Amino acid sequence: MNNYVRRKSTPLDVAKTRCQGLMSQEADMDLGNGLSVQSYLLSIAALEAQLLKVNNMAADMQTERAKLREMEREIRDLNDRYMKATAVKYGTSSYEYLAIGGVRKNERRRPTFSATPSPSAGEQ
Repeated sequence: MNNYVRRKSTPLDVAKTRCQGLMSQEADMDLGNGLSVQSYLLSIAALEAQLLKVNNMAADMQTERAKLREMEREIRDLNDRYMKATAVKYGTSSYEYLAIGGVRKNERRRPTFSATPSPSAGEQ
């Protein structure tokens, strides 16, 4: 089973580092034009929340894919069991076997071998 690797965000890491740098200078720094430490922290928190949401959805998707693969394995097994049960009950040359997707035994193509000699055989 593939292990999900949590997505990371380089811009988020950069923003956290820069915000810490701003806060080390002045905790309530305001650079004007809506650029304050508080607005930066809100933007960082919003990105962290979205990243967490995406990572959780990806983990859920991986779980659902695993369930799907298991269900596909089970249905493949059932397909085989139904085919074999029909062959046992009606035979491999029956129309019932043909109806569920089997190839009737008396209609199977047999491999044909060519009657022409190979080029290396005639040279001796």
